[in-house]
Amino acid sequence: MKLNVAIMGGGMVGLAFAIALRKFAPDVAFTIYDGATELSEVGAGITVQRRAWQILCAIGLEEELLKLIGSREQKSVAYIYRKSDQPEGVHLKTIQTSEPGYTFHRGELQKVMIQYLTSSHAVHTRKRLISYTTLKGSVELHFQDGSTAQCDILVGADGVRSAVRGAMYTKLANAAVAAGDEEGAKALKEHISPVFSGTVIYRTLIRKDTLPEEAAQNPAFNKTEAMIYAGKNRHLVVYPISQGRVLNLAMVFTAQGKEGSVYDGAWTSSVSKEELIGRFSGWEPEVVEIMKHVSDNLLKWVINVATKLPTYADGLVVLMGDAAHAMSPHQGAGAGEGFEDAYVLAHFLAHPSVTKDTAAIALQAYDAVRRPASQKVAALSHMSGRNLHLNLSAECADVTEQESASGEGLSSDQLKEVGDAIQQLTKWMFATTVAEDRQVAMRKLEAALANVAQ
Repeated sequence: MKLNVAIMGGGMVGLAFAIALRKFAPDVAFTIYDGATELSEVGAGITVQRRAWQILCAIGLEEELLKLIGSREQKSVAYIYRKSDQPEGVHLKTIQTSEPGYTFHRGELQKVMIQYLTSSHAVHTRKRLISYTTLKGSVELHFQDGSTAQCDILVGADGVRSAVRGAMYTKLANAAVAAGDEEGAKALKEHISPVFSGTVIYRTLIRKDTLPEEAAQNPAFNKTEAMIYAGKNRHLVVYPISQGRVLNLAMVFTAQGKEGSVYDGAWTSSVSKEELIGRFSGWEPEVVEIMKHVSDNLLKWVINVATKLPTYADGLVVLMGDAAHAMSPHQGAGAGEGFEDAYVLAHFLAHPSVTKDTAAIALQAYDAVRRPASQKVAALSHMSGRNLHLNLSAECADVTEQESASGEGLSSDQLKEVGDAIQQLTKWMFATTVAEDRQVAMRKLEAALANVAQ
């Protein structure tokens, strides 16, 4: 094997990277380390949009995922946006994709990934990284249980609380102190911990077979589209998963004035539906009907994000997924961006000129490709949240919740601007294909390798 890669984190992005290595770089050995007692399927709904679907197909998961869907028919996804915080809702925008996109239960998708890796692939659970040491041409890993391991490349796919990111930026800050740059060290330390996005999400699932017969026939529970019901400082996302048997609900709120702070409380907690239902009273009938049937099984998620990192790579250590760019969920692009990280890096490590001697160059090229792209998406997602909560323009931001609920707070021209912004902020999703972007990325890698060879 030309390289030995340690993947820290057995979530969807870490698994996608492992599968991509198996597909594209069979001469690269990998080991997955995860702090959990076992790799398991967790989470609620996930939308797999055009670009993410292209990657999942490219790494060989198409057949198994189509079995989950229950149909080989290539489906496009429609996203319908409405202003719904008033008795008579207003249509804002419909985005109809021309290429396949699907909705899954996150746990079902992750289960397919776990099963795709054979028993011959090394997976070590109950392994929590506390630090690493850079050696000559390798990295030594130090785990909480006192054990160590060595690898040629360390990949941090360990989520928003990433231990790899923490160790990397601690190391970079210490180097800055040693060089006499106290201000630089202080700035680097600010990237160690995630910060509050200003967004809180309440998630739940509604099983259609548990609904009263009359409710089960209601159009609100029988849509094939992804519905986004927008309002002042909050919105509701509803779409079917598990072959339409289950509705995924995400109720999204803005916590005014708290964005960018460090959140000290629990990130997830169980809450009662009484905490929520009143916050959607007076909304259009579909929303009111849905809220009637929200179960008591609600989870509150405080969304924390990564800061805008100055690098995803340092020597033989690299970050991907939420460890690199955990973002707000307003474009449903977080997991997809992680898949793109995995796809690009797997192709880079598969390149015949990438060896132990040139691995650090490949990781720097990965940083040059993926950091600008993923951070742009993170910024657009943040703007999308402001737009959906009717706060993107100064004029909209000045409208109060009461004025918006009256149906007269925003003019028809302002509502058109909101709708147009929805489409403008998502244009990047359809501008290119993953394959086209991979070709551009490979040219950048080859240019970087050529510069070193000269």
